Amino acid sequence: MKHTLWALVLLASCSTQHEKKDAATAAPVKVQVAEVGGGMTALTAKASGTVEARTRSVIAAQVMGLVRQVTVEPGQSVRAGQTLVVIDSQQLQAGAAQAEAARLEARSALPETAAGIEAARSQLELARSTQARLKQLFDRKSLAQQEMDEADARVKQAESAVAMAQSRRAQVEARIAQGDQAVSSATTQRGYATLVAPFAGVVVEKMAAVGAMALPGVPLLTIEASGGFRVALQVEESQASRMKLGLPLRVVVEDREAVEVKVTEIVPSLDAATRSLTVKADLPVMQGLRSGAYARGEWAVGEREMLTVDALAVRESGQMQMVFVVEGAKARSRMVSVGEVNGGRREVLSGLKAGEKVVVKGPAEMVDGAAVEVSQ
Repeated sequence: MKHTLWALVLLASCSTQHEKKDAATAAPVKVQVAEVGGGMTALTAKASGTVEARTRSVIAAQVMGLVRQVTVEPGQSVRAGQTLVVIDSQQLQAGAAQAEAARLEARSALPETAAGIEAARSQLELARSTQARLKQLFDRKSLAQQEMDEADARVKQAESAVAMAQSRRAQVEARIAQGDQAVSSATTQRGYATLVAPFAGVVVEKMAAVGAMALPGVPLLTIEASGGFRVALQVEESQASRMKLGLPLRVVVEDREAVEVKVTEIVPSLDAATRSLTVKADLPVMQGLRSGAYARGEWAVGEREMLTVDALAVRESGQMQMVFVVEGAKARSRMVSVGEVNGGRREVLSGLKAGEKVVVKGPAEMVDGAAVEVSQ
């Protein structure tokens, strides 16, 4: 058993030596290199989020009734004012007809009250004229007191009649006003039976079904305005104090090119479950963009001095990280420890020194000790 183990070790050692020997004698391979650099490096923080429509409307019923028609499906584009849902409005129509009938009845009484006022005023004028003539006779002692009193009473009676006629006219006008209001309300209620799109957009959710009962306040559809999107990022609590309106962000949506945007809205409270702050920023027009798309954002949080290397130089295998350092005309593999990618470079934690040149572009099968030729 021991002889077998030593044989395997010897075989592996011989194999490695042969690889190094082959690499040393092979023709040089062309590589591109970059220098390990030091200096002040910008630091960024990152957050993930979701694309959402800037304008989103939940279409809900305002009256109760059976859903008679649903004219759209999820994913369908709609124009502003387009009919979406029709609710059975028979009861609403009956109510409108009843209100109109009551208003017409009130208006029909208006001519009668006008005639009554005119007649009462004529009687009042006659009573006052008679009173004036009798007063002259009374002043000349040619008329008894009782007759004068009767003339005065007839004037007062005529004045009361005019007042009563005017009161009846006011009552009729009040009934007409109530009728107008009832008709207006009934017409508005009847209009609620037809639900239309408040703006041009896309139907993203459908809850309404033909034959179902629509209830006031219960959502039937959800519409998002087309063409206007924003990103909602979930920022860690530790970064919440840095968030300000107008803060520049670099956002990547799905696999698209990064775009520069600015914070346009900050939700004032933290999410108790995730301990994160929701930050929103308007996105430019992007072809084929849909709400719900995954997005990533990053922003500057300062800078500090660090040693960095081009991220392309780092090769990873499981938990191990290595680079090829060019020494003379040879590529030497070296284990390193590096941080996260930041602006195309990675912080060097250990294994490299400033000024060393590392391979950033070369054959994937490169081995330690390979002869290399540096190309520009």
